[in-house]
Amino acid sequence: MATKKTDWQRRFEELAKENRKLAKRANQRLVRLERAAKKPGMKAILSYAYKTAMKDIKSTGKKGLPRFIENPKLMSINNGIKELSGESLYRANYYLLKTQNMMMREFLGSATSTIGQGLSKVGEGISKTIGVKRIWDKRNKTINEKYLSEYDLRLSDNDMKRFWESKKQAKLEKIVGSTQMFAVAAVMKKYNLMANKRNLEKFLKDNMDLTGVDPEELKAQKGEKYSEYLDRVQEFAKYTDDEVLNDAINRALKNGINVNNIFI
Repeated sequence: MATKKTDWQRRFEELAKENRKLAKRANQRLVRLERAAKKPGMKAILSYAYKTAMKDIKSTGKKGLPRFIENPKLMSINNGIKELSGESLYRANYYLLKTQNMMMREFLGSATSTIGQGLSKVGEGISKTIGVKRIWDKRNKTINEKYLSEYDLRLSDNDMKRFWESKKQAKLEKIVGSTQMFAVAAVMKKYNLMANKRNLEKFLKDNMDLTGVDPEELKAQKGEKYSEYLDRVQEFAKYTDDEVLNDAINRALKNGINVNNIFI
């Protein structure tokens, strides 16, 4: 018995119809993410699923507005020897659409493709999406409980968004590590540490017990660099009861990290 021949034109047309629906839904999500990103403290919402989608769209060679293709058409394809035609052309185009179909399904199925909780019902393979905000909230709660509560510190959701959007976040992580960076940032916010001599003098005067310490010893000297001044008085700068954390804070301050640039 002869093997039934695949109708590639029919398969292409059916998949093109499905892709139109997926693309329209996916592009609506891209627009919603872009609108949300314009709100204060929400720029980082364009990470995760959105960033992956932009790479996927770019890989298709689409020019202009970064959107999934809503109106897929039969493209001319050369296999290196000749221009494809007939069923061979439909077959090649079908697999191009299949790749785009997988990209869109991955985006729509990502928890970070939505702002808040929602449920995708586009077809098999697309799961419930809980939204980037829900993921942020859960992550922020974990950070506060795991890395900050022992120091009686806390960063609000807005603080966290500003922290992740800061260009200095990666530098701070490199200096003090991925676990201590949250506590360092939280202490900077608590005491408004700005990495200048006048600010450090004020911190010592307002927050430290300097009984028996000569006030002149704590004054910044003319021509003295901030890093030099910090080295000289760091034994008095007790931000927390944890000496390891205090050292991490001083290292960050010496490297130019402060409350003004770690929370944008």
